[in-house]
Amino acid sequence: MAINEKTYQPVQALTVQAVEDLPAFRFVSHLGSLCDDGTRALGVTDVDWVNGEYASVVSLGTIAIETSTTIPAGVDVTAAAEGKARTASGSDAVNGRSLDDVSGSGFVRIKVVP
Repeated sequence: MAINEKTYQPVQALTVQAVEDLPAFRFVSHLGSLCDDGTRALGVTDVDWVNGEYASVVSLGTIAIETSTTIPAGVDVTAAAEGKARTASGSDAVNGRSLDDVSGSGFVRIKVVP
């Protein structure tokens, strides 16, 4: 589903200084970088941020996130490469729960898990 067909409701946003360019709708770490595979996220960007800017990330509520893999509704999600989302497994840090399904690459809404 296209991003313009997804709505989201941020409840809380935190700021962190970006240490690299941060694309919209990606998991961001507490260090201000895109999350690595399976890592804990501070939150999710909803706009693009440039290296050095103070980026606002949604840390509580619902938000859309980009994925390059299939994710069914109702499953735990974690960070994948480049801060995208994937289904969590094993000891992966759970960053949210999917609210819709997506087949292949696209966008999925998640409930952010603090």
